[in-house]
Amino acid sequence: MSKGSFIVFEGIDGSGKSSCADAVAKMLAKERDVILTAEPTSEGIGAFIRSSEDLTPEAEALLFVADRAQHTHVIKGWVNDGKIVICDRYYASTLAYQSSSMNGRSVDMAWLKAMNDKVITEPDITFLFDIDPEVGMERVESRGSKSKFEALEYLKEVRSNYLKIAKERNFVIIDASMTKEKVFGAVSEHILNVIREKK
Repeated sequence: MSKGSFIVFEGIDGSGKSSCADAVAKMLAKERDVILTAEPTSEGIGAFIRSSEDLTPEAEALLFVADRAQHTHVIKGWVNDGKIVICDRYYASTLAYQSSSMNGRSVDMAWLKAMNDKVITEPDITFLFDIDPEVGMERVESRGSKSKFEALEYLKEVRSNYLKIAKERNFVIIDASMTKEKVFGAVSEHILNVIREKK
């Protein structure tokens, strides 16, 4: 049986990571057993996060990590079974978003890293879809959906945090302003190399 792989897509809102993750999953599914998942998850703690309002930044961060701890346990099982797991957001989202200032409130980055490092498994490859927040916001507005995490100045800080994390943890940075075809090509090449190395 071929060895499984764990692949993560990260980026600010409007970066195109979710669309690319879906396209890559469909491509790989032609030859391998692929699972496309996301954080926060859609059930249990993740569902609670999605439905909750007025949480303190610290409480929200703790819930994200709790959701991730359970999700990571499941992901490890899938990978051990030889599946390719593609995850839309993982620990870097919590580090980048929760440590950025929203309404004058943020969470300490060192505390976030310490909590997450206790529960995560490091992906085989993490892509950071990097894009100018103004372009990302235009994309978000064009699809008619916005969240509390999509204020422009906030996203500028999130992007800066993402780039620092990417450098620290050796993420593959993708220029998300390229065409969808070029982005897909660049991502696919990296992923196929990872899969080949694990055979």
